[in-house]
Formats: sequence, structure tokens, C-alpha cells
Amino acid sequence: MKPVVSPPHLSTPEFHTACTALVNSFDALQDALKKRRWLDVTLDPTENMLRIAKELPVVANSHQDEFAHEGPEIEDDDDDDDERLHSMTNNPPIVHYDVLLSPSYRVPVLYFYVSDTLHRYPPTMDTLYSYMIAPEHVEQTKDVGVLGGVTITDHPILNRPVFFIHPCRTAQVIEASLGAREVSPIEYLLMWIGAMGKTVGLDVQIELFLKASELTEKA
Repeated sequence: MKPVVSPPHLSTPEFHTACTALVNSFDALQDALKKRRWLDVTLDPTENMLRIAKELPVVANSHQDEFAHEGPEIEDDDDDDDERLHSMTNNPPIVHYDVLLSPSYRVPVLYFYVSDTLHRYPPTMDTLYSYMIAPEHVEQTKDVGVLGGVTITDHPILNRPVFFIHPCRTAQVIEASLGAREVSPIEYLLMWIGAMGKTVGLDVQIELFLKASELTEKA
């Protein structure tokens, strides 16, 4: 696989090549490994959009209890409790990470949101900092952080409010990570996920990284 021509920037064909390679690498993993962190990886060829899905790790805390006790008290209904428990068990909240290439910055841009049948995680900053960003990463995701800020915007394809990481500093971060090294498009994409996605719960399992490296060597 040819190296990226003008790092830290990507061309549209290079982005498409990287996304295709990531999908192929994920599909080549054994089922047991697929479910360790990511549920699915797909590429929408029409929009040239990479889509990654994973379960939202939810830990009960005082913040959730606060929401649970809002409003007037009502008598508990065992049937309602059973239905809610069934929904949570069989339909866990899923985080969708959509990756598109910015036409102006020429770097990948991450849009993400939560799908939840119980509608517990609306696209608000409260949801972002309570459930999706670990405390140690909070400063990195603010306007003064190295990522350039995580905010809310309309999804360019879905036309609905979602979270996104502004790409104004992405090239700077990738350039610092690359140094003088040449990388293939898939290596660039994996590096980008590691640099920009980890703070919002998107990281690459080692098995996927190794599989991508293996397939790249054969290409």
C-alpha cells in the first residue's frame, strides 16, 4: 500500500482506501475478538463515511440517580420495571462514531451520538461529560485542550444534533505523532483514531491493529 502523499493531510481516495482497509481488517477478525470493543464497522460508499458502533459502557452513579428521581413520585409498577430491565438488557445503548473527511481541513472528522431505546442520553454537554468522557480527558476536550474542543453540531448526513471534535487542530496533532515517518492510509487512520478518539471512548483493540498491519503487508 502506497504511503500518504501529503501528511498530515489526506486525499479523498486515500481516505476511502484507509476506511476500506479498516473494514476489511475488522471483518477478518474472529467473532470473539470483534465483540471485545467494537460491534460493527462499515463504510457508506455513497457518502464516503466510516461508521463504527460500540456499546456505551454505563456505570450507575449519583448523577444517574438524580435523573431517576426527577418529577413526582409514582408507585412502582413491577411490569414496567420488568419491561425496562428487558429493554436495557436486550437493547443496550450504542455509541455510533461516524468519520468523514473534512473538505476544507483535509483530515478526518469525528461525529458521534448515542442510540438508546430509553432516550437517556440526549446530545447535550451534560451527557458528554457525564457518560462519554473520562475525568482524566476532560481538559483535552475543552476549547483550550489539544483537540480543539468537543461541541454539538448538526450531522452533515443525518441532519440531527450530534457531538463532534472540531478538526482545527487535527493536522497539528497528527503531524506531531508522525514526525518524519511515512505511513500508509490505514496506518494514518489508526493513528488518528488513537489520537482523537480515545478521549471520547473510541480506541483500537490491539488485535485489530495487528490484523490491519498483517493485511497491509500483503497488499
